[in-house]
Amino acid sequence: MTTYPDVVTNTWPLSRGTVPEREAFAFGATLLFVLFAGDAFPNTLTWFGAAAVWALVAAWGVTILVRAKPPLVRTPWALWFFLAWCLVSVAWSHWRPATLASIAAQVICAAMAFAIASTLTWRRILDAMSLAFRWVLMGSLLFEAVVAVVVRHPIVPVWTDYGDRDIPDAFYFSRAELLTGGRIQGLPGNANLLAMVALLAAIAIALQFAEGRMSRNRAVGWLVVAGGVLVLTRSSTVLAAALVVAAALFVALWIRRVPTEQRTPRYLLALVGAVVVGVGAFAARGTVSELLGKGADATGRGDIWQRVLELIGQHPVVGWGWIGYWWPDIPTLADLAHRKGVTYLQAHDAYLDVWMQTGIIGLVLFALYVVTTLDRSWSSATRIGYDAAGSPRSFDPVSLLPLLVVVALLVQSVAESRLLYQGNWVLFALIAIKSRIVLVSEEPRSAGDGPRTPPARREWRLPAVR
Repeated sequence: MTTYPDVVTNTWPLSRGTVPEREAFAFGATLLFVLFAGDAFPNTLTWFGAAAVWALVAAWGVTILVRAKPPLVRTPWALWFFLAWCLVSVAWSHWRPATLASIAAQVICAAMAFAIASTLTWRRILDAMSLAFRWVLMGSLLFEAVVAVVVRHPIVPVWTDYGDRDIPDAFYFSRAELLTGGRIQGLPGNANLLAMVALLAAIAIALQFAEGRMSRNRAVGWLVVAGGVLVLTRSSTVLAAALVVAAALFVALWIRRVPTEQRTPRYLLALVGAVVVGVGAFAARGTVSELLGKGADATGRGDIWQRVLELIGQHPVVGWGWIGYWWPDIPTLADLAHRKGVTYLQAHDAYLDVWMQTGIIGLVLFALYVVTTLDRSWSSATRIGYDAAGSPRSFDPVSLLPLLVVVALLVQSVAESRLLYQGNWVLFALIAIKSRIVLVSEEPRSAGDGPRTPPARREWRLPAVR
């Protein structure tokens, strides 16, 4: 068995160079905020201004990688194989310039995730996520309040000029609906994306509180904010994600309560339950969608999926070429998905998007990447860790972070393609890389993790979990 030190620096066990822990944390929080704020930067700074911001953050991440000197040996090869296949697709891509530009952005984003994973411990990653998502939530509420109280009418991105034309609601940066009962869009400019930030924030805040890294009053206050945003956005996709996350949390804690050698019956029972729920949800998908106000085909997604499947049928093995988020000036894609005057530039399903762009080969590689990451996340939540002396370590709530975040992102990926780019891509890659480096239960305490409230003094303590 490998023996680890009792207390380590923030760069253990991957980085060979030295990067100040404060800088690594600041970069992680800044990167996640910039990516999950979504359209806030292009909508206010124009695309040129947003590109400058993204380039500066990327340059910062590159300097961290250069100084940290992390090796690739303990990183998920499934991720690199998938990216390599996306690059190979340039050879037959029907939109070669877009493929080259998109794969460059994809690799840079993966490198940024690598920079965070190799310089921060799991606990500091949790802290960075919590801080970034709380910034997005509070900034979104302040933004919507200003628009609703001061501006008092919907606003569009600064780089647009629609004149007196009637435009679809989706084109607005904010519809000024904070006080009217409508769905708010916040900094991301999209209600569904803002709702996902609220769910991820709630996960991070709850784990910080459970571990003693946030006081009760602060945690309750921020959870109320996150819950309020979820109500104001009314996203059925994120509601489904929240339910699955809660189920995953229950099952993980239930499995963990028994020794490893006695878990088989519980795994079988959980599997049967998952199959029953899955079959029932599939059978009632139309009814559930109607109840949520999405229509029988999930707000037009069925039509989009059908058209994407038609493209897949033309090049099922190697695909049309990688592009990630669809470029609006490519006719094949720009003319594919229209609804109520809006052109949607994604398949609204990450797996159909991967299949269409990279063929069945790319889909298999992507599925391998997803499944192995989910497997390591499950191990993080259920495996019993040992300290340097070989004694079992007590349960640490942070060990649930990879599983809960991965589950949330994967549920969203069924109805949105966000897993393939921007914040979701970076966050998933961060967890994939970090969980390959070290699981939470195997990571030594770090000198940079900061103080925690002693378990005996924590309010609302969790029940004992082995």
